[in-house]
Amino acid sequence: MQQNTNHKAFINYLPKVKNYLEQLEEQNMWWTTVAMVGKINSEAFHPQLLASIVETQKEFQQLRDMMIDSLINRYLNQARSDIKIKTQVTIDLIIRNLFERTADVGFLATDDDIITFMSQENPTSEQQQFIEQRLEEYVAKYSVYDDIVLVKPNGQIAAKLNQNNTCLHSNDPVIREALKNNTPYQEFLRSTDLFPQHSRSLVYAKSIVFKQGERTTNIGVLCLSFQFEQEMAMIFDKLSLNSPDIELMLCHQSGEVLASSTPTHNLISSVIDHTNLTAEPINQNDQFCFFAKTNGYEGYTGQSWLGHARLVNRAAFKEKKFSIESEFHITPDSPLYLKQLERTNTKVSTLLLIVILNGKISSLKQNVEYFLPILDRFQDISQNISAIFEDFIHHIHQVLIETIKDKVSFSAALAANIMDRNLYERANDCRWWALNSSFQQILSHYHQHNQLTQAQQNSLEKSLQYINSLYTVYTNILIYNQNGDILAISNPKESELIGQRLSQAQDVKRCIALQNTQDYVVSNFEPTPLYNNRPTYIYHAPIKNWQNSTKNVGGIALVFDSEPQFNAMLKDSEPTYRTSIIQEQSFNLIVHPNGTIISSTNDQLSPGQSLALPSKLSDSNLTGTGIIPWLHNNKKYVVGFSVTAGYREYKKTDSYANPLISLSFTPI
Repeated sequence: MQQNTNHKAFINYLPKVKNYLEQLEEQNMWWTTVAMVGKINSEAFHPQLLASIVETQKEFQQLRDMMIDSLINRYLNQARSDIKIKTQVTIDLIIRNLFERTADVGFLATDDDIITFMSQENPTSEQQQFIEQRLEEYVAKYSVYDDIVLVKPNGQIAAKLNQNNTCLHSNDPVIREALKNNTPYQEFLRSTDLFPQHSRSLVYAKSIVFKQGERTTNIGVLCLSFQFEQEMAMIFDKLSLNSPDIELMLCHQSGEVLASSTPTHNLISSVIDHTNLTAEPINQNDQFCFFAKTNGYEGYTGQSWLGHARLVNRAAFKEKKFSIESEFHITPDSPLYLKQLERTNTKVSTLLLIVILNGKISSLKQNVEYFLPILDRFQDISQNISAIFEDFIHHIHQVLIETIKDKVSFSAALAANIMDRNLYERANDCRWWALNSSFQQILSHYHQHNQLTQAQQNSLEKSLQYINSLYTVYTNILIYNQNGDILAISNPKESELIGQRLSQAQDVKRCIALQNTQDYVVSNFEPTPLYNNRPTYIYHAPIKNWQNSTKNVGGIALVFDSEPQFNAMLKDSEPTYRTSIIQEQSFNLIVHPNGTIISSTNDQLSPGQSLALPSKLSDSNLTGTGIIPWLHNNKKYVVGFSVTAGYREYKKTDSYANPLISLSFTPI
């Protein structure tokens, strides 16, 4: 087997590989010397023995090339895998986030208070102050926005959140597009006079429509300014944490750089010549290069953006320090064990032994004892090759283990981060929707009269159904009174729930007692009739009395569709392996510190079941990310773990504490 010529270019970056190659070349040189001595003395030496020496040397050379190629491949796979996953995550994380923004703009543009304000020809100062406070309340919950602008059809700015925004009138074409096109939203990243405080803005815009009977009138445009630079910096920081040399970028498919982890080196708005999509990272000009398009989320793929990564060879092949006393070992019964190399080595060793024995017998028979020292040296070569191979197999197994450790650690951390980001949105949704003026007015009426009119019932359910059509991660959205009696729902298939009392009475009590509009309540992860007796989280926020904001007249409950949502998070973050049996036997979990399984990609471990956790994971002070050995069902695993750390203010500065542990299992 010829050594892969492409691999030769990488040897200089791999001192360990170079060292093995030099050692093996030295043994090959001695082998050639033995063969030459045999040829010189061929008149006294059996010709078949010389042929065996030559043939066995060829077998050894094949083993040498196989060893070196195998080791280089492991390093290559490690580098390529790291680059691929981080490129993919760069684009997918931002797309996941922006999917939520497309729902936000669709919902906020239909907010009753905004519509009422925009329909006013000349709003009073009180109305102006009210709507600005309303926008402040929104951004206090959805902190991914730095500004909101309400624009009249003629371009006049009716209201804005950020007082540093100097715009009074806009000529941006998005106003005309939003008013003209009956599309769910407009989306762009560029400079705009709507937000002059930014050199460019990522904007979501939608027309504001006033309905009067059958007649509809476009009365303005809602524009949301997303904190794009801040969000991309957070993504890059997370992905570069253990890979400081990797250069990550978000770019347009045209090649324009939109965001960069190294903005002084890869300038924003600079253009990349080629954005070719390939199955594997390309290595050229002494660096790896890779582009990835998004996998999308809930059918949303965003604009024509790509994730992009670069990593110079020197950094990609940086030698890792292996721990001397490793807790992880690849044994001969493992599918990772290099059986083919071992078989080839055994074959070479056996052939060498036969050559040596036959040589010694032939030397004694033909009375050419002077050849025996040469054969003894040949025996030394055999022992040296075995020692080199033993060290090699140990090293390559260490490389494999380090690769797996990197993958499971990153996978666990990524799943935890995706989960925090997703549940951040759920906490936002319940708090904001609870402030809906229509909900407050109707429930205040109910609080006084203990009943709803049919028109009020229809209004509540129409609003809830519209919300649920935009935010598809909920199976149902419910409004209930102070006692927890369900008054309205978003899912007409569950109409039997109306009039029933919520079974989680303690959550209702906690919700009704909340005073701050920033606070919310989340149920324990437990079975509930609201989710077909399966376990899930339910998010609650109080609905305030329309006449007295210090009193609560009911609440809103969001039933999170946890099974497919959590499973998608785990699937999107699970590691990938070239060995099919390893891929098939790997799985990811999200668990509570008490061992309750929140989500699983292992069919044998279902949500709601309890898993016995190792003592290290049961530590109440456990934080961060790490790796542990785990014997599960008599199978040895390398397991990456990561404790959720929150996202933005969620679980960091708010009142909610619910640490979860993400786990990534790979067998060895």
